[in-house]
Amino acid sequence: MMKKSLILVIAVLVAGSALAQETYYSIFNYDRFIPRVTINDHSPSLQADLLPEVYATRSVRRDIRWVAEHDSALINFWEQQGDTILHILTECSGIDWQETDFDIYLVRYFLGMGSSDPLILPVGGIYRRGLFEAVPTDNRMVLNLLFQLSKRMLAQSYQPHDNVYLPIANHPLMRPGPYRLDNLAMLLALTTAQNLIGVDSARGAWKSAFFKQRTPGREVFDRYFADGWILTPDHPLVDWVAAEGYNSALVRATRTPKRPTAADRQPPRRFIEGLPLKGQLGFSVRIDDRGYLVVDQIDTYRLAYACGLLGGDVIRRVDNRIVRNQKQLVTYILESLPEGGATLEIQREGQAQQIIIRPMDYLMPFDDPESELYWEEETLDYDTTDTINDTSDY
Repeated sequence: MMKKSLILVIAVLVAGSALAQETYYSIFNYDRFIPRVTINDHSPSLQADLLPEVYATRSVRRDIRWVAEHDSALINFWEQQGDTILHILTECSGIDWQETDFDIYLVRYFLGMGSSDPLILPVGGIYRRGLFEAVPTDNRMVLNLLFQLSKRMLAQSYQPHDNVYLPIANHPLMRPGPYRLDNLAMLLALTTAQNLIGVDSARGAWKSAFFKQRTPGREVFDRYFADGWILTPDHPLVDWVAAEGYNSALVRATRTPKRPTAADRQPPRRFIEGLPLKGQLGFSVRIDDRGYLVVDQIDTYRLAYACGLLGGDVIRRVDNRIVRNQKQLVTYILESLPEGGATLEIQREGQAQQIIIRPMDYLMPFDDPESELYWEEETLDYDTTDTINDTSDY
């Protein structure tokens, strides 16, 4: 019954998008190169690698068979709309596809909404806190697919274009993170969705609880991008980004907002409980009176901040493992980074959230007028303590 309902929902969506095509698609040319995309729903090894703890006791092949039995609606949708989607992304971004082909991997369970590289979509659920949360099967699934594709589209700007990299590749707004690159990708995804399923349906998906819980940069998006940046083939995303100064008000506004904490009102401290504020992650923690780890100080130019961690966040688990001290916290994160990232379960303003600390290429903070001083400071050697066995490199 569930499968039939899923097919019906997407069938209605496809029918609606066919009507939308007549209304909106006349502005596109469809004359640029698009890659060949294959839907891959038979990769048990990928599913097992994504959630090794789950599949230590669970049959991965059974779950992959489940995917093949429940993904026909999504596959049919892609067969009818896939090329159109790729063309709209190309023309509204102003970026050409550099890769000739790639796969969209469908898995039953994933740690988050999905991934752009490799492009992964969960069909069954999102795994968190030892539980499986069902993924949506309507316009929200379509928007999630477009969001992951948009992030992959923007990544093409880092590839050589006729031996020249696009100038926007080093723009501050292209820096990875929920307030900049993710917002640009969502803008591109919503523009594409509006041309596929209509403005009201696209905005309805964006305003759903599913996306509200998983897009920490949405306040910045709604304030600056939603109605301010209108993407068309004549004025694509690259033109908007290129026209924005590196130190503009918008660039400054899209820095991750930091909520004031008690630590902000104290004189700045270089060390927290013997741990230096240094390394690729760039944050320190303190233990509150309940025994929980609370983010005390955070460097706005390093990995944790770029991935969405904020001062005052309470860190409860890393990859579903309880963390009781700073050494455990750093060890667990660094162990998971080479495998694609560490999932942090946090509390922010009383609400449970998840943040994935993923490896990212470090980009120069062009919007910081003192960036050269910052880089000089980064090269300084700090003392470390033997008690944490060098894992203090936050």
